[in-house]
Amino acid sequence: MAYEASEIMTAVALQSDMSTLDKVKNPIDLQKLINNGKKIVKAKKDIQFGDEKTFQGFSAKLTDKFIKDMAVGVSAAKGIRRYMNKASGKLTVYMTGNIFPKDVEAFKVSAFGFEDYNSSDIIVSADKKKFFGVSLKKKKDVKAADPTLINKAFSSVFEGKKYDKLKQEILDLRIKYFSGLVKKAVKKKIILEKDINNFKRLSDKELFESKGIDKKQFGDKGYIDTKGYASSKKGYLDENTKDPKSMRFFVNRDLSDKKNPLWSKYREVVNKYSNELADTLLNIILKTKLFEQLDAKKIKGKEFDFALITGIGDVTPKGEVKILPASIKALRTTLCGLTRIEKKAKNDKFAVIVNEELSAKSNAAKIFLTLVRGKSKILDLQVRYKGKFTPRPQFQGGLAKDFETIMKAECGSA
Repeated sequence: MAYEASEIMTAVALQSDMSTLDKVKNPIDLQKLINNGKKIVKAKKDIQFGDEKTFQGFSAKLTDKFIKDMAVGVSAAKGIRRYMNKASGKLTVYMTGNIFPKDVEAFKVSAFGFEDYNSSDIIVSADKKKFFGVSLKKKKDVKAADPTLINKAFSSVFEGKKYDKLKQEILDLRIKYFSGLVKKAVKKKIILEKDINNFKRLSDKELFESKGIDKKQFGDKGYIDTKGYASSKKGYLDENTKDPKSMRFFVNRDLSDKKNPLWSKYREVVNKYSNELADTLLNIILKTKLFEQLDAKKIKGKEFDFALITGIGDVTPKGEVKILPASIKALRTTLCGLTRIEKKAKNDKFAVIVNEELSAKSNAAKIFLTLVRGKSKILDLQVRYKGKFTPRPQFQGGLAKDFETIMKAECGSA
C-alpha cells in the first residue's frame, strides 16, 4: 500500500487538543508536532497499526520533508475534533492500512468488489465505544479544486458476468484504436518502422502491448505512451509533449476529437447503462450502503460513523504556514441529501448523462459526465486518461455544487 504522509500527520495532530492546535502558526510549531509525533508513534498506544509493515511505512513519513503535510494534518485534526464534538481529551487513532488494528478490525468491509469498501484512512475514538471513520483528502487552499473522490477504471465498475461481453468489446476497441494510432505514427515517421521489432508481423494486440520493444530507445514506455519522436535530438525519450512533432502531441490531438471511435464507444456505454452506472457510482463514491453493511455484521458494543474530511493547509516557499478550516462531509449528511432529492424526483431514477457542452469545449483526453436525479445534479464526473494510454481510462470527480447546496440548506452541517 501507499503511505500518505498527511494521514500520519493527522493522527499525530489529533494527540493535541484544539487550544494547542490553534496556536500552531509557523514551521517551528509544525516541526515540534512532528518530533513529538515520533515518540507517540513509537509507543504504538495512542496511534495503533494493524501490522509492523504499516507501522514502518507511516513512521518513515514523520520527517521535516513532509512538513507541508503536517499543516494539512493540523487542519484535518481540528476538523475531526469538531466533527466528534471533542475539543479536548485523549483520542486513540487507528491507521487502517491493508490490515485494520484489532480494536477496529470488525469495521473492515469487503463488498461490491472492494476489499476496502469501508474506505476509512484513519479511525478515531475517544472511548472505544463510538468510532469515527475518516476518508482523508487534502488540498493547499480553499480555492483549489477539490480532490477527486474516485480513481477507478471505466470498465471495472461493471461487475458481474452479464458485463463480460461489454468489457471485452471495450478492450478490443482500445487495442484496435491505439494500435491504429501507432501505425499512423509510423506512416508519419513519428516512430520509424525499423525501430519497432517485427513491426509487420505484430498483431494489433502485440503492437498495443509493445511486444519486443527496445527499452534502450523507448525507456519504460510503450509505443502508444511514447512522448518523443524519431527525429528529435533526444529521440523517443524527449519529454516535450507540446512539440507538434511529438508522439504524445499526435495522440492527444486525436483523442481531443470526441467523435473518434473510442470516445463514441464510451458515450454509447454511458447512455445505454445510464441508470445502472449511476447506482454503482453513487455506492462506490458516496459509500451509500456502508451503514447497511456494518449493521449486517451485528457488531456489539461499538458504534461507527463516517465522514469525508479534507484538510486544507500549506507552507509557502517563504515559510508562511497556512492552516484553514477543514471541509467536513458526513455520510449521514450525504444520505440525507440523497433522500431529499429522491422525494423531489420520485418518478425519476438516478442517471449518468454525458455533458456534451463541456466535453466539446475540452481539448483534453476526457469526456465530462453528470450524475443526476430529475433536475438535481449530484456528481460531476470525468472519464479521462492520466498520462498513459495503455491503462484503462478512469472515472474522476466529486460532488456537484447543486448537491452541496441541498445538503447545506436541508440537512445542516456535519
